[in-house]
Amino acid sequence: MEHNPAGRCLKRRTPGATRQADERREDHDIDPAAGRCPCRLFARRRQRGGAVMDGAGGLRPVRTTVSGRVLPRFSTLRTVVALCLREVTTSNGDTAGGYLWSVVSPVIGIVGLTIIFSAGFRTPPLGENFAIFYATGMLPFTMFRSVCARVEHSIRASRNLLNFPRVTIFDVLISKFIMAVMTQAAISVLVLGFILYVYKPDVTFHVIQVMQAFGVAALLGFGIGVMNCAIKTKLPLWEMVWTFISRPLLLVSGVMFLVETLPRPYNEWLLWNPLVHFIGRLREAFYVDYIGSYTDLRYPLEIALVTSFIGLAGIKLFARELLDT
Repeated sequence: MEHNPAGRCLKRRTPGATRQADERREDHDIDPAAGRCPCRLFARRRQRGGAVMDGAGGLRPVRTTVSGRVLPRFSTLRTVVALCLREVTTSNGDTAGGYLWSVVSPVIGIVGLTIIFSAGFRTPPLGENFAIFYATGMLPFTMFRSVCARVEHSIRASRNLLNFPRVTIFDVLISKFIMAVMTQAAISVLVLGFILYVYKPDVTFHVIQVMQAFGVAALLGFGIGVMNCAIKTKLPLWEMVWTFISRPLLLVSGVMFLVETLPRPYNEWLLWNPLVHFIGRLREAFYVDYIGSYTDLRYPLEIALVTSFIGLAGIKLFARELLDT
């Protein structure tokens, strides 16, 4: 770009411009009020991450990092895929089969507890097989707990990666969420497959309801995990508070019992726990004769949306403080 003495701006042809554009070189006046040409104003606006002109002459948004660096199109998808692959290859200290062990280890633990409880409790509160009853309560609970923990500590665990120009906080959050969901989905399939193959319980499950229950559990885990990540930035004591709050969740979420078997008003109090609803929905999917009239997936979904909004807004507001802590 060059300026002539007459106060005109001559914008040279860029490598991607057409021959017609080269022949009719853009010629416009310098804004006397601004004291500079619009080309420079446009370039500075692009550096701040506003909008840029596309090939059709329209405006398209520009994706930037926390530091304001402009990123190319579709960089989010490529970055998230790369972070997911890195997560697979670096699980459990770069050892061979590290990610496989992170899947097999929880499977062994859940299956072992299932066998122990099945031997101690011959008659479950629902159905005739305690293994399937325990699994339908424990698996969605572990989905929520694992996603929440992975998302909550994602920024702290990936702080070095955020120094790369094309890695943003959003990329890290999404990649951790995807890997946590995929890992827990694989664990759930293996555990349920083992129980159905070994015990051969007389159950007929509905796939749509199963996906709904696990999906809501994952979304709720993401929302609460993001919110915890943001709150800890300004209130470090919150980590201890959340640990204290979440410790009894296993006992009050209906994993080992049915909510409707409790007397009033205790069963009504438990309905304020959002985990009770998707655990009950998963049991509805596996037990044809069971109808959990208390289950309402809209309640945990609303909590997931509210906590996600609070968490993402807090991370956006305290992004630099979050990276420095």
